[in-house]
Order: sequence, then C-alpha cells, then structure tokens
Amino acid sequence: MPNERYSISIAELVVYVILFPLSTLVIFRHGMGKSSGWIYLGIFCGIRIASSALGIVSYHHPNSQDDLVWYSILGGVGISPLLLASKGLLTRVNEHIGSKYRVLALRILHLPNILALILSIIGGTRLDSSSSDKVSQGKKLTQAGIIIFLVVFALMAVLAFLTFTSLSAIPSGEKRILFGVLLALPFIFVRILYSVLADFVDSSTFRLIDGNPTAQLCMSIVEEMIVAVLYIATGLTADSMRDDMSVKGQQQQQYPMMRV
Repeated sequence: MPNERYSISIAELVVYVILFPLSTLVIFRHGMGKSSGWIYLGIFCGIRIASSALGIVSYHHPNSQDDLVWYSILGGVGISPLLLASKGLLTRVNEHIGSKYRVLALRILHLPNILALILSIIGGTRLDSSSSDKVSQGKKLTQAGIIIFLVVFALMAVLAFLTFTSLSAIPSGEKRILFGVLLALPFIFVRILYSVLADFVDSSTFRLIDGNPTAQLCMSIVEEMIVAVLYIATGLTADSMRDDMSVKGQQQQQYPMMRV
C-alpha cells in the first residue's frame, strides 16, 4: 500500500505538471527581458517536477538511497528560485517607479542567494556519507545556507515594505505584482522556517530525508504551491510589458518630440 510520502509526491507531480506550462505562458506573455521573476518560477516548477518524480522512484526502489537523498536535496534548494522569483518581480515594480537604489539592492541580493544554493547542494550531498566528518561538514554547510536564505528573505521583506510606501507612484498594473509578492512573503517565511527547524532542531519530525511527511506537507509543500499559484495568477493578470512597449512605440511615432 502506498505510504503518505508517495501519495504526496504524486499529488505534487500532478500540480506542477499543470503549473509548469502556465509559468512558461507567463514568461512569453511578458517577454524574456522583463520577466526574470517568472523565469525563476518556471525553473522552480521544473525542480519540483524532478523532486516529486524522485520521490515516486524512491518508493519503488526502497534500497536505492541515492533517489531519496536527491529528493531531499531538490526539496531543500527550492527556496532559492522562489526568492529569486520574488526578487525579480520586486525589481520590475521598482524599475517602473525609477527607484534606482532599491533596484540595486535587489540585484545585489542575487549573489548571496546563489551562494546559499551552492552551500545547500554541497551540504546535502554530504549528509548521506558514511564518514562522520563529511556528515558534520554537510550539516554545517546546509545550516550556513539556510541562514543566508533567511537573511536574504528578511532584507527582501524590508525592500518590499519600502516599495509599498511608494504605492501611489506605482502604475495600477504593477500594483498587482507588488500585492502578489506581499501576499507570498508569509508563505515563503513558513517554508524557510521548516528548513530552519530541519537543520537546527534535533527532531524526527523535521528531518530532511526521513522526516514526518505531514509536517513537510503543511509547512513546505503547500506553501510552495500557494506562492507558485499567486505568482502565476499575477503574471496572467498583470499588464504585459510587450503591450506597454508597443504603446510607447506608437506614441513616439505619432509625437517624435514627446517624452514617454
């Protein structure tokens, strides 16, 4: 009889097989140049398809520890593309209102995010080692990674709040993007909190590889799905950058001296 983790993996696979083409549609709707947030969301959906598939494979091959380990690693690194997606959407909004300092700050956050991703992957591969030294190193690396993720999230939340203070200057179409990010932040926080508990609390409930599936579902998987749906819905309803550029181009042709 299928266990709870297997059933969750199947449900997760079905959801992201649906969300992945929708995220691709959003990317092409807004154009590659101005949709970095949705590009990272598309990457996230692809990672979740791979991780859920590995979860299913690991059930059918219980003696293969590698499948379960990589299922855990891909599960953990999903934080990075979600933060990058949020960063990309906030950057787009601030570019619209000409906030150069916030745009610069958001772009700088890209580097620690990637560093945390690398640390999490390297650390995750060492947690299953037969060497106690490598396991200890892996734990320290994953802990460092999640701390960096937490700091990046905190700084991004501050920048999102500062962006909200400029609400009156934000075009109506871009307000939807900002509100989408603000709604997503609490769910991203809970997702990061789950990884913090898994890395720092010695509890069988929050273990990365063989933790409680219900806890993972309620504090990680559901939160990720909500954020993905929020960002895709935002992308489908927000004004297309292609349309904005087309309007500006027509205005410049009709009124060559007009600044838009």
